[in-house]
Amino acid sequence: VLTDNLNVALALNLTVDNGASLTMSPNTVLSNDGTVTNNGMLTFASDASGSAYIGSGTGTFVGEATVERFIPAKRAFRQLSTPVTTSTSISANWQQDTHITGSASGANGFDATSTGNPSMYSFDNVAYNYVPVANTDATNLMPNTMYHILVRGDRSTDLGNNNAVATETTLRSTGMLTAENAGSSTVEIDVPSQRFISLGNPFQAPVDMNDVVSETNSDNINPYYYWVWDPTLNTRGGYASVYMDNIFTITSPSTSDANQFLQAGQAGWVYTSAAGASSVSFTQASKATSEAETAVFKSASKQASVGHLSLSLYESSALAANESAADGLIILFDSNGNNGVDAQDAPKFTNLDENFATNNGGSLLSIENRAAPVDEESITLEINTYRNTNYTIVVNATSIQDVTTYLVDAYTNVSTEIPQTGIVNYAYSVDSGDPASMAANRFSINFAQSALSVTTLDMEHIQLYPNPSSNGKFYLNIPLGMDDLEMTIYNALGAKLYYETGFTAGSKAAINTNFTLNQGMYFVKLSSEGKTTTKKLNIN
Repeated sequence: VLTDNLNVALALNLTVDNGASLTMSPNTVLSNDGTVTNNGMLTFASDASGSAYIGSGTGTFVGEATVERFIPAKRAFRQLSTPVTTSTSISANWQQDTHITGSASGANGFDATSTGNPSMYSFDNVAYNYVPVANTDATNLMPNTMYHILVRGDRSTDLGNNNAVATETTLRSTGMLTAENAGSSTVEIDVPSQRFISLGNPFQAPVDMNDVVSETNSDNINPYYYWVWDPTLNTRGGYASVYMDNIFTITSPSTSDANQFLQAGQAGWVYTSAAGASSVSFTQASKATSEAETAVFKSASKQASVGHLSLSLYESSALAANESAADGLIILFDSNGNNGVDAQDAPKFTNLDENFATNNGGSLLSIENRAAPVDEESITLEINTYRNTNYTIVVNATSIQDVTTYLVDAYTNVSTEIPQTGIVNYAYSVDSGDPASMAANRFSINFAQSALSVTTLDMEHIQLYPNPSSNGKFYLNIPLGMDDLEMTIYNALGAKLYYETGFTAGSKAAINTNFTLNQGMYFVKLSSEGKTTTKKLNIN
């Protein structure tokens, strides 16, 4: 077992004799510019602390190697790859360390289950669909392939219990290091339309996707984005979009730890620029062995050089328990940007569960690049595939300039101001019996001039108290000079319950109505001189 890095220099040979073994420990790197011959056992180990890598080099590997991929304890689908072409079947490799199902009887090499549902697929870029693995006894693992596989844990997991406690496992595959010996690896496909292309990392090392999708190493591929499936998101996992422009990297949802480095043993997606011949090449120079692994299987914090909004959608209970977001999106602003949909906007990769995106003229985007926001501009948001009732949108703003930003709920008519730099939470509910509450376009981001009028500033400072109220009575402090104030009260479903005007400026007005004896949340809309603000009122 080698716990230090190993460098095989040009013209040198390293041989693992028959009956001997060499294991590269997690977080070590073997760099090969000579020849590594394995007549025994050569292993690149992986555990919770990291993985052993093969660094950039021009050398040759003779004989097979075993590569490991540690998988944390969570029952979830993973999108995996392997850097070896195995000489034996899946059943003799990954299936030694986890169950792979697809037959009720256990035929064709599968672990038997009552349903016989498949748990392992590959993605066919030509047919453009997932294909269930047909026989684990007759199918070998291949580099450059995306394998979509449900990892329940190790083989001690109870297949008859979908709620069995998940366990850690380490998947192993043994074969020839195909891309290492070729020096590079290319995925080529002719696409009939602009579409996603799946690819597997062909190296036993993280690769910098900023380099892989560059114009030097790709053809007809969007150079700004790639996508990965992050099993840590939501309950069952979700897609993360990674934006790269050589200056900064940013990921949506922001709660994902995915970054520009596609991990060893991980598969991902790129997006073509148009129909036609397309290719992506992984080279030795794209390796990034100094990068630590992400939580998908821990890197430095990412930051943007321009103002942006990061929005995350949580089930409210998940947020309270400090669990992961259901989904998220990013809006980037640049004085040289534009509000059309182009190559610098990331299409939304649809999740199994909740989806959160911007909607730009019917195009759903997970990361949208826009021009600097202006007064009265509005960005439509889209949320679909609700599974629960109570949700919270968390908005994190960074360096938004010259405008005041609001998250607008069209259903409740509530506008929540977002600080230029800071975080704001907005909790809301949906009702499956009320389609308006579940409308995909219920929310938007609106902008107004920062230089607010005196009237608007005064309205924002109207005090509504006590809040919460425990006796159905509350008060308004009405500013001097505001003699046209109108007040409308709505319930949480948007129904109008109360209206009053004729308040005396500079006074304290008592509001005492019968409906406020009912506990719940209400929305108090205040209007004066064409300006409006809405405040929440809680009745205990």
